[in-house]
Amino acid sequence: MKWRELGLRCLMLGSCSVGCQRALHVPLEFDTIQSAIDTANEGERVEVAPGVYHETIVLKKGVLVISEGSEEEHRDHTAARRTIIDAGGRTDNPVVTGADRAILDGFTLTGLGKVDHHLPGHPHGVNCRGTSPILRNNIIRNMGSTAIGSHQHQGRPAAPYIENNIIHSNFGLGIGNNHYSAATIIGNKVYGNTELGIGIKNGAHPLIEGNKVFGNGWSGIGAKDGAFPAIVGNNSYRNGMARILFMGAGISAQNTNVPIIKDNIAHRNAYAGLGFRNGASVLVENNNSYKNGTVGLAVMDGAQATVIKNKIHNNPLGGVRSDAFSQITLEENHVYENGMGGIILSSRTRAEVRKNEINNNYGPAMIPSTPGPDMVVEDNNIHDNGPGSFPPLKRPKVHEELKF
Repeated sequence: MKWRELGLRCLMLGSCSVGCQRALHVPLEFDTIQSAIDTANEGERVEVAPGVYHETIVLKKGVLVISEGSEEEHRDHTAARRTIIDAGGRTDNPVVTGADRAILDGFTLTGLGKVDHHLPGHPHGVNCRGTSPILRNNIIRNMGSTAIGSHQHQGRPAAPYIENNIIHSNFGLGIGNNHYSAATIIGNKVYGNTELGIGIKNGAHPLIEGNKVFGNGWSGIGAKDGAFPAIVGNNSYRNGMARILFMGAGISAQNTNVPIIKDNIAHRNAYAGLGFRNGASVLVENNNSYKNGTVGLAVMDGAQATVIKNKIHNNPLGGVRSDAFSQITLEENHVYENGMGGIILSSRTRAEVRKNEINNNYGPAMIPSTPGPDMVVEDNNIHDNGPGSFPPLKRPKVHEELKF
C-alpha cells in the first residue's frame, strides 16, 4: 500500500464511518457554515450548496464539511470553484481553523487580508496550529498570508493530510511547515506564491510527495533549520521569480538534514535545480535536474551531499558544482550536455566521484582535470566533452505563462 493510501485510510478511521451519520444542509437548514458545524456531532457531515459565504469557520473534531457535487466534481475542483468561503479582508482570524480528524472538501478559500506573516501568531489562510485535519480538493488563493500553516502548538501535534488542493497567489508561502509539523502533502498544485511554494523548518518532518510546485517567488520546496522532510516524486519548475540569489532553486536545503530527496523533477528554475548550502546534509537519488538558470546541482558553504543515480543535464553554468568547504559523493549519475563543464569542484572539495556517465558537456567533463588531494575519482565513463565553450545563459522568463 502506498504512503498516501495508508495515511488517508488511517485518518478516515475515526473521522467518518461508512455512510456517515446525519447530514446538515447549508443554507437550506442553517444560514451559515459555522452554525451548522457548531450543531454537528462527531461523525456527522455539513453539506454546503454552491454560493459565496462571507465568514470564517472553525472546524470541529471528526466533522466532515463538504460542498455539493459528485466525486469527479470534487477531484477536478469544479465543486470548489462554485462554493466559496470569503473572509472579506479580515486579518484577525484565519479563514479556516483546523480540528483533529475534521475534513474540509471542495471549497475555494480566500479573502484573508494582508498581515506580516513573519511575526509569531499571525493567522494563516488555513491554520493547523496543533491540529490535524484533512484538507482535500480545495482551492486556496489570494490570501494576505501563507495559505496553509502547520505546526505543533502548546504540546499538541500537527499532522494535517493535505491532498489535491490548488494553492496559488498567496502573500507568503503556499504551505508552511514549522515546529515539528508532521504533515502529509500529496498531489497538490502550488504556484504563484510570493515566497516558497512549500517551506519546512524547525524540526518539521512532513512527507511531500507528488506535488507540482511552480512559479513561486523563492524556491519551490525549501527546507532549513533542523527540518527533516521526505521529498519524493515532485515536479518543481520555474521557481525563483523574485530573483533573489540562492532563493530560486527547485528544491533547496540549508542548515538541516534531509534524509531523502528522490524521484523529483527540477527544471527551468531561476537558480539551481537542486541547491544545498550552509551545513545541509542530504541524500539525493534518482532525480532529473535540467535547463535551470545556473546549475543542475549545487553543494556549497559546508553542505554534504550523497548524490546517486540522478540525471543532470542542459544547465548553462555546469551540471554539478561544489565549493572548497563542502563534501560530495557522486555515484552512478548521468551528467550530460551542460555548459562550462559536467562536474565543477573546488580543488579543495572533499569528493568521491565514481561510476558516473559524463558525456557531451560543452566544457570539460571535470574541473579541475587533476583531482585535488581530498578527491577520489575512479571508474567513470567519460567521453565526447568539449574544450570549454558553453551555450548562452538562458534564464526563465519572469512573466512566462504558468502552465499545469
